[in-house]
Amino acid sequence: MNSSKEIKVLNKKIVNLLNKRNKILEKNHSLVTSKSDEKLIKKIKHYKSTKISNEKIVYLGPEGSYTYEAAINKFGLDSVYYSVNSIKNIFYEINEGRAKYGVVPIENSSNGIVGDTINCLNTYNLKIVGETVLDIHHTLVSNTKNIQDIATIYSKDIAFDQCSIFLENYHLNDSKYEYVESTTKAAKLANQNENSAAICSNLAAQTNNIPILFTDIEDNKDNKTRFLIISNFETKKTKEDKTSIVVQLPNEYGSLLSFLDDFKENKINLNKIKSHIVKGISTFFIEFDGHKKDKKIKSILRRYKSYIKILGSYKKEVEDI
Repeated sequence: MNSSKEIKVLNKKIVNLLNKRNKILEKNHSLVTSKSDEKLIKKIKHYKSTKISNEKIVYLGPEGSYTYEAAINKFGLDSVYYSVNSIKNIFYEINEGRAKYGVVPIENSSNGIVGDTINCLNTYNLKIVGETVLDIHHTLVSNTKNIQDIATIYSKDIAFDQCSIFLENYHLNDSKYEYVESTTKAAKLANQNENSAAICSNLAAQTNNIPILFTDIEDNKDNKTRFLIISNFETKKTKEDKTSIVVQLPNEYGSLLSFLDDFKENKINLNKIKSHIVKGISTFFIEFDGHKKDKKIKSILRRYKSYIKILGSYKKEVEDI
């Protein structure tokens, strides 16, 4: 066992022992002999709740995908992860109770909103409990040493779009584009086939042990993707909350304007308004500062409750991308 794994095993043993000690002290307070013991009890509870998590986290895979990287950034390396092959399946796993948290992409700074995520948020009665943003940097990987010998390039369609300038500058736009469901799979295929390459993340390159020819090949160097954390519970109110909703207003003149005016009059800052078609109906994905239980917000949501689905109030991590 290497040192890193040994430390992780020891950490878990220490926490388990401290937890057993805590339970004994809770049953017999006479054993608490000093203020230091009382402080230790509080630390054990805090450490257990914030540092050690056996909850399963499901993400859009496979391992090495950008969603996997976002999940790692949010929950750390010690959490339990597993992947599924679609956004819908992430929602399904949470809904069935097989995972506690799901990590789903909601929007990209270059390509906009993710329709599948909006559709699933509208369909499933799950909650947004958090968010995280990942800088998206693409790499070109290949076992082919001479770039001119690359005949086929594997990647997702969105990745090809985001790297169009690079591909044109290096005359790779004449190569055959093979569209696959994930950039991690693209790296795997490029590793298996001669005269081929892949556009993928650094993590996918490392996972598949394939040489990186170029880094940061995306057209927009400020390319970011925002991810939502979904679960089946509601988070506690904080001082820095954001609320997400979907709205399907009646098809009447000025209905959207009247709705938005209520936020203006109550001085509630709107972060995002995106239109999307859900089952043939014009739907608005709207986000604003504050918690759904705030007095002014609660009043607006109650007034339009027939047209609104509250997706969640959660701690705000970013303004926008």
